[in-house]
This record gives sequence, C-alpha cells and structure tokens, in this order.
Amino acid sequence: MELPAFFLFAFLASVTPGPSNVLLTTIGAQMGVLRGLPALVGTAMGTGLILFTAGFGLGASVLGNEVVLSTLRVVGMGAILWLAWVIASAPISRDEALSTRELKIGFLPALLLQWVNPKAWIVSVSIVGAFMISEGSAFQQAATLSVVFTIAAVVGCLPWLVGGAALQRLLQNPTLARLINLALGLGLAVSMIALI
Repeated sequence: MELPAFFLFAFLASVTPGPSNVLLTTIGAQMGVLRGLPALVGTAMGTGLILFTAGFGLGASVLGNEVVLSTLRVVGMGAILWLAWVIASAPISRDEALSTRELKIGFLPALLLQWVNPKAWIVSVSIVGAFMISEGSAFQQAATLSVVFTIAAVVGCLPWLVGGAALQRLLQNPTLARLINLALGLGLAVSMIALI
C-alpha cells in the first residue's frame, strides 16, 4: 500500500466541493473555527468509519443492493436538502445580523451525516477498490486506510471551515448575511443534486 499516494488521493477527495464542505463553510460562518472543530473532526471520522466498514465488504453490499442504495439516496438527499433549507431560510437578526437559528451541528451529527452522504460512500468504496490489496490483513489495511483518510480529511476540509469563519465579518451586514445564507443553502442543495 502506497501511503503517500493514498494520502494525496484522500486529501483531494476531501478538499473538493461536496455536501460536507458546504456545511462546514456554514458552520465556520456561524460558529467560527474553534467551535466548528468538533464538526470538522466528526465529518472526517464519519467518512473514515465508512471506509473502515467498506474494507470488509459493507460498501459493496450497500452500493450493490438497489433497494439499500435507493433508500440511502432518498434519506441522504432529504437530510441534506433539509439542511440546505434551514441554512437558506435562517432568519436574520437586525441587531447582530447573524442567524438567530444557529446550526447546532457538532461532532456526532456531523459524523452521522456522513452515513447518508452518497459522496462518502462512493469515495470509500473507490478507495477500497484502488488501495486495498488481496494479501495481508483486511482489518489492518482497513484500519490504516481509515486513519490516514481521517487525517487527510481534516487537512482537506479545514480550509472550508476557515473560509466560512472568514465570512463572519460580512455577516454583520443584514443584506450580505441574507445573501450568504442563500448562497450557502443553494450551494449545499446543488452539491447534493450533483451527486445523484
């Protein structure tokens, strides 16, 4: 297993736009980097855990079963589109111009969200096919890939959280806050639709 090549692949898979990164941008904008770190780690670990289970065939079972895959798509799309609506329609307070309905997404909700995120499943199954080898312990390989992916995902997703936090100053203006909420909500919805 070529760990440097895998780390690069995992970083690129994590840094590219998708539902989790748009959500992390929103969390950064509303909560800042420090308060958003649990969601960042939850996002990375959630996909890392999917990758670990995919190493034992669960990913192929999920993606190979049309009923399970369709259910995953519907539930995932529903959850992510609901989050997009919450973000886009968040009321703006004139006093602070920040959303009065702050997202309460920390470690566990971010981790669990990955289990209905089609991109997380597709990336995980792709990794198993490309980087696991038939010789050696499947457990050891899956664990190694999962840990390395989680680290690469934290590094790859962090700019999205930091970028969101950079928007905080702009959120002091109610008009800009409304436009940013709409853009982030729309971006989250579009990122989900693009995966289907």
